[in-house]
Amino acid sequence: MTAYAGVGIGLFVIGLYATIARTNLLQLVIGLEVMARGVSLVFIVAGAETGTMAAAQAIVVTCIVIEAVTVAIALSLVVAAHHHNKSLSIVALRRLKG
Repeated sequence: MTAYAGVGIGLFVIGLYATIARTNLLQLVIGLEVMARGVSLVFIVAGAETGTMAAAQAIVVTCIVIEAVTVAIALSLVVAAHHHNKSLSIVALRRLKG
């Protein structure tokens, strides 16, 4: 395992911690993005080590496109939640009934 793969795994772990431990919606979205960058880095490293760089790049580009759509939807939901609750706290969203 190269140092780049270790960095990718480290990014994934940091993003996972940010996703699990935070109560702010914006920090949650940022944690998901950090996790995605770690996965992308590991894909690129694996493609370079196995000699299938073109396939790895195709997978990463597809992941980036999917992530862009996901982040756009997530941020629109964060903005809507902020307008409704005047807060970005997940605890405030748990109090909603409907």
